Amino acid sequence: MRIPENHAPPDHHGPTALVVVNGDDVFEDLFTAASELRAVLTDEGFVTRTGLGMGRFDHAVDDDLIVLCTALGEFTASQRRGLRNAVGAGAGLLAFHATNVPASPPGDPDEADRLLSELIGSRYVSHGPAPHESRFSVFPDPGHELTAGIAPFEVTHEHYALAVEDHAEVVARRGAAEGAYATEGAHGVRDAQPLVHVSEFGKGRVCYVQLGHDMRIWAEPAVRLLIRRAARWVNRLEVQGVAS
Repeated sequence: MRIPENHAPPDHHGPTALVVVNGDDVFEDLFTAASELRAVLTDEGFVTRTGLGMGRFDHAVDDDLIVLCTALGEFTASQRRGLRNAVGAGAGLLAFHATNVPASPPGDPDEADRLLSELIGSRYVSHGPAPHESRFSVFPDPGHELTAGIAPFEVTHEHYALAVEDHAEVVARRGAAEGAYATEGAHGVRDAQPLVHVSEFGKGRVCYVQLGHDMRIWAEPAVRLLIRRAARWVNRLEVQGVAS
């Protein structure tokens, strides 16, 4: 039986969260991800529901938090504008793993993919050099409110090489599991690659987390803590005892 991280009282009424599943789960375990994300958010006090497909963004969406757990699938330019409008009006956005994989060529994104990468803050370019999966260390930025106090931790996960937008701030990076600290490089991490980044979009906030390829990652306490922190940060709720 799953043990909740937090115990909200039965009559608790918190901010609303919508976990959206869309696309092909042949390579990505979307339904496990959605279930785990919903559990984490519910434990954090969000009134959480799950939805299938992007048609909801053809209309106004008034949830406080929108969570994307997708792997391509139909997502029109008009629907992407609807999502952008919701975030621009103040909704928080959490996007995971394959959400930023473009349908068009990564080096020549079309209008729809540009709309999404501008909102999320990055787009997938490739898996990078082999191996495309490894055991690596995650180095959170100690200077950012979202990640302050989270110690470096190790996970086994798929690699992504990302093209990060100029307006996005990287708050966690991956590096070699051993000997990753050096005197040079981002946050002192050698061969670091972007893993988590945040940005402001209109009145809303956005956080992209590259983790989430398969069910192994959801059992990691540090990952669940990171998600809880991210959900609160994008909704401008108190994080690490500091009002955002």
